[in-house]
Amino acid sequence: MKILPVIALVVCTGCQANLFYSDEPKPALEQLTDAFRSYFERAKNRTSQLGQEINQYTTNLKEKMNPLPKDLMTKITEGADMLKERIEVEVSTVRCALKPYLEYVTSPLEKGAEYIRESLDFEDLKATVLQKSEELRESLEQGMKELQDKLDPST
Repeated sequence: MKILPVIALVVCTGCQANLFYSDEPKPALEQLTDAFRSYFERAKNRTSQLGQEINQYTTNLKEKMNPLPKDLMTKITEGADMLKERIEVEVSTVRCALKPYLEYVTSPLEKGAEYIRESLDFEDLKATVLQKSEELRESLEQGMKELQDKLDPST
């Protein structure tokens, strides 16, 4: 009879059985991960429910408001078309009324511009500009040489 408790003790210690815990305790990181996952799942379910409620609300609102936009859009487009036609008629009337005044104002300006174009000789103007720019370049080169001579006394 003494052998039976010894055998039971050997079997229990040999297989490393733990009679008090059916599972090993989880590390703190694993517990934290499990808590985060369960929180995330609850939040995901809640947002899904909110999304369904919002979709249902918008569907109900669209059904209630559906006839209004169609009637309103037809009225707006009809009004816009009528307004467009009236504006086109008015603009053409104003254009016809202003045409003589426009010609009266622009003809002297066109004549003056043509006179200026004919009186200016662009070749002479171009030659003068080139000559003055060459003189300016030579003057700048001479000034640079003098400045370099003043700054560098060893040469």
